[in-house]
Amino acid sequence: MKPSDSLATDYALPGIGPCVRLVGAQPLLPVLQAAMPGWALTECPLQPTEPDICVWQQQGGFWQQAPALPKGIWLDSPVGIACSVIADVAGAFLRHHPDYIGLHCGSAEIDGQLVIFPESHRAGKSTLTSAFAAAGYRIFGDDVVALTPEGEGLSLGIAPRLRLPLPSAIDETFQDFVKAHQGPKDDRYGYLALDETLLANHGIKRPIGTILLIDRDSRVTSPQLTPLQHGEGLWQLLRQNFAETLSDQVLVAKFLPLVQRMPCFLLRYSDAYQAAEFVGRELKGALHAQSLTYPTTYSTTYLSPSQAAAIPEAAALERSDQRCWRACKAAHEYPLGDELFVIVEEGGAIHRMNITSRAVWALLQHEALSIEELSQTLVGFFMPVSIEQVRNDMAELLGQFLAVGLIEPVDCSN
Repeated sequence: MKPSDSLATDYALPGIGPCVRLVGAQPLLPVLQAAMPGWALTECPLQPTEPDICVWQQQGGFWQQAPALPKGIWLDSPVGIACSVIADVAGAFLRHHPDYIGLHCGSAEIDGQLVIFPESHRAGKSTLTSAFAAAGYRIFGDDVVALTPEGEGLSLGIAPRLRLPLPSAIDETFQDFVKAHQGPKDDRYGYLALDETLLANHGIKRPIGTILLIDRDSRVTSPQLTPLQHGEGLWQLLRQNFAETLSDQVLVAKFLPLVQRMPCFLLRYSDAYQAAEFVGRELKGALHAQSLTYPTTYSTTYLSPSQAAAIPEAAALERSDQRCWRACKAAHEYPLGDELFVIVEEGGAIHRMNITSRAVWALLQHEALSIEELSQTLVGFFMPVSIEQVRNDMAELLGQFLAVGLIEPVDCSN
């Protein structure tokens, strides 16, 4: 049984307005306020229409409903239900500001610019964000940053959340920082209690200066920062955003100017605090030089779930295939450094090509060529790679191109 709505109190947030109703669940309020210290949740007049996000206190826990939870959810912990409410609040902010794009990433301010690190499986995004705070850098969020139309990152004012318990191997300085700044917690998660010097308040904006792709590896003895092609940054932004209503070509058009002017790095580390100190100290001095090589991974395709279901699995062509191939006409092409992003048809998948696959694509746009003709052309360009390797790779690449509709066979008897 839900408590009577006579126990209801409504709350508003800047940038959204009235958006949360607590029904007999006022004990949740201080937890929410502590987890969102930079985004003021204030009581407002009871709304005639029930807000989208509602929480009812029940015996032993809380029941919540929201647009993302049409069947509702029950959780037994105030911190657990606060996590759920905050996720829905972030979604509500982005719905109220359709010109903003939500980026699924952690972020820290270094020298007036944001370093953002998109979500990567088990790479410790939230822990790294908190480590930046421990190292003295102001953070803009550990899960969501709003990208403005001008290409700046906007803080929502939500405190970082750590998975508990912390691994015992984490740097002692970081562990001491977490203990000194412990906010609401339960058996699974704990929020950090940070002031405005370490957590940007809601609405504060900073230009995005660097994209970090993060890889946590216990075998790494000291943090490593490796320059990457700009396309890596664009690829991650395409994968880690909440802009479900925008087409892929709109997203590329929005992200492309952003990544063209900023460096992208791979950060490999084992200890988050050491990595945060290292990045803050070394980022500006990182070298950007990259050499021209003959890569064996050519082309990657970014697919929505429906697109993935409709496209067959790529199989390499036979090396002895004598057919000639030509490129299909593209609807959109977006060059980015040595790479090229191609959309063949409106609303279609995004295809990412590195320097080799881009060269093949350009050749096939100019004239129809066979595997052997392509191989002979490329082996001269990428000497000293062997012709046998190139033949194998061309058979694989053309198989990829054919599976996703980038090329078509033509009669080359004339």
